[in-house]
Amino acid sequence: MYLIVLFVSNFGFICGASLEQFTLDSMLNSSYDQRVPPGVDYGKLEESQATIVTVFLDFSQIFDINEGEMDFSVTLDLFQEWTDHRLNFEDSSLEQIQLDQKDIKKVWTPDTFFLQAKNGKLLDISKANTYLHIMKNGSVIYAMRLSLKLSCSMDFHLYPLDKQECKVVIESFGLTLDRLQYAWRERKPVNIQHFNLPLYQIHGPKTSVSTNYHDLTASEYSDLEVTIEFHRAIGYYMTEVFIPDVLIVLLSWVTFWLHPDAVPARVSLGAVTVLTISSQGSAARRYAPKVSYIKAIDIWSLCHILFVFGAMVEFSVVNVLSRKKRPIIEEMFFKSSNNKKIETQDPRPFMKEAKRIDFISRFAFPVVFTLVSAVNGYPVDKNGLMAWDD
Repeated sequence: MYLIVLFVSNFGFICGASLEQFTLDSMLNSSYDQRVPPGVDYGKLEESQATIVTVFLDFSQIFDINEGEMDFSVTLDLFQEWTDHRLNFEDSSLEQIQLDQKDIKKVWTPDTFFLQAKNGKLLDISKANTYLHIMKNGSVIYAMRLSLKLSCSMDFHLYPLDKQECKVVIESFGLTLDRLQYAWRERKPVNIQHFNLPLYQIHGPKTSVSTNYHDLTASEYSDLEVTIEFHRAIGYYMTEVFIPDVLIVLLSWVTFWLHPDAVPARVSLGAVTVLTISSQGSAARRYAPKVSYIKAIDIWSLCHILFVFGAMVEFSVVNVLSRKKRPIIEEMFFKSSNNKKIETQDPRPFMKEAKRIDFISRFAFPVVFTLVSAVNGYPVDKNGLMAWDD
């Protein structure tokens, strides 16, 4: 009994496979030309229509965002669907036909490519990750899994408060707008699976449809665009750059509370803070993108260096003023040694002035520093417009 069931099931499978192959061979006869899009009839070009290819993208991985090379890597599934009236098998009992790798080459498929791709490949871990289904009404579903490295024009004026907008553009390599048009799937045309990047947060995606004019062929081509925003995660820079810089500046202000005569303490504190803020700025810029223009991190570091240096300059002024009392004291001592009656002079007018500068600095430096930090930290793009406005 078991052998009979096994024989019947295998016979049914063989018959089904044979029917699929027979139906496919009958459609892919000598009159079918896989080089010609479904909507094109070269015998009646005036009646030809552009083939509509509906696209769905599923990003399974986004990784290796390289700021130096200005590119990023993705692994994605590309789904394309169109109708080829030449592959209609309404009269058959079959509902769909799945083609193997050999038969896929016999069917017309769009010459889709990614405009920003530096390099890429079709994944083939066990075998080529691609399939093609033909439905009863001639609808074709073509899917493939790709690994791509895509270029992205990055702007680091606001680094590390920047966001990068990277576009993924799909276009036909050779078929013009009147031969092939792309369209996004109506329901969620792009899916980005949830995963965490060390230094970025992913926002989007945003989709659009456009055309691209090529001067070389003097023709327009259909484009699909996906915009993915990478917002830089600020947590790392808060702990490694911003908070340490602010603490060093606050430490430099301790000199305002020391007595003007405490020269060794004020000199030591000033020298330490200047050297520390300089090395801190160098460390912050070491891992920053190497570009020729000024970035926000450069302005931030320069402002903090200037505030620490300003505290040193303030001490120099206070020290000069406080030392001016000594010639007056020496003159008073010389006159009194002659046992003559002299008029005493106030030896401390400049000391009072020095203390007054210290007192003013205790409030002036924090107020100015707060204002500068607020302006420096607010995201403004290179054109002077407020950034991150959605």
